[in-house]
Amino acid sequence: MKLLQVILPVIIMLIIGMISREKKLISEEGIEGFQTLVMNFTLPISLFYTFYRASIKVDTVIFPITLFVVTAGGIFVGKLICKLIKENDAYFPFTMTGYEAGMLGYALFGILLGSDKITEFALMDIGHVLAIFTVYIAMLKGVGGTRQTAKEVIKGILSTPVLLAVLTGVVLSVTGIGGWIESSSVGPVLGGVCEFIAAPTSAVILVVIGYRMNFIGVAWKKISKVIVLRLVQQGIMAALVFAFFKTLGGIFAEPLTLISVIVMLILPPPFIVPLYVEGEEKKEFYSSAISVYTMVSIVGFMILSAVVLR
Repeated sequence: MKLLQVILPVIIMLIIGMISREKKLISEEGIEGFQTLVMNFTLPISLFYTFYRASIKVDTVIFPITLFVVTAGGIFVGKLICKLIKENDAYFPFTMTGYEAGMLGYALFGILLGSDKITEFALMDIGHVLAIFTVYIAMLKGVGGTRQTAKEVIKGILSTPVLLAVLTGVVLSVTGIGGWIESSSVGPVLGGVCEFIAAPTSAVILVVIGYRMNFIGVAWKKISKVIVLRLVQQGIMAALVFAFFKTLGGIFAEPLTLISVIVMLILPPPFIVPLYVEGEEKKEFYSSAISVYTMVSIVGFMILSAVVLR
């Protein structure tokens, strides 16, 4: 029954999103509004609340560093794999790395283990987001013949509410201000406000994901190649990260940390990829590929949930 408590809400909210699209209950602009609400308010506030109360230690800096290396290094591993299989599409390697934590990962993790246990996952996402804005997007834009300036990198980082919320929470935690707030009369009030605002986050995210799942006219043959090769690469990355964390021991070898790694690595490529792809046909292909892989990620999450909750 506990497994159903985790999986059923995911399935139901995805179906609600699909029905909302098919019956035109929500417009595309409405879905954009939902996404903006989540990414600018409910999710950042949820993460801020989690982090300012958390106990952050110096050695946890390894989490963001590891995911920075995995994300940025994954581009080059993807290029190598593409070379070996003679895949000439220059955009293809970018489907092999990068993870949609913001619009899917946090929701799935919260449903499985609760937002109060999301610290390690979010710390990993700091490194991932930094890699996306400093390496991934720069190389992706380079394929189309444009260059990313330092100003664009800084603007991208500073305009990411999720990242800013996590970093602010970390600063308050490390300086002890978070603990002081929590133990003061302000603590319960702030906590109540944050919990109330954060409550609908997972549900809204899954409705948005369901709304955008459209498999009509999908080029299944090439998309199957994307799915298989990404799964292979993520399997390699998971083995390397597990081996590294097991060697470090301590918090890095704890089940919660390893589950956080798995949730991150089963996620689809960043939803922003098609925005930087040149050519309408290729934009449509990569949008479809990400939609299909999102379904694969949901299935992977269900399998993970079955293992964790058995």
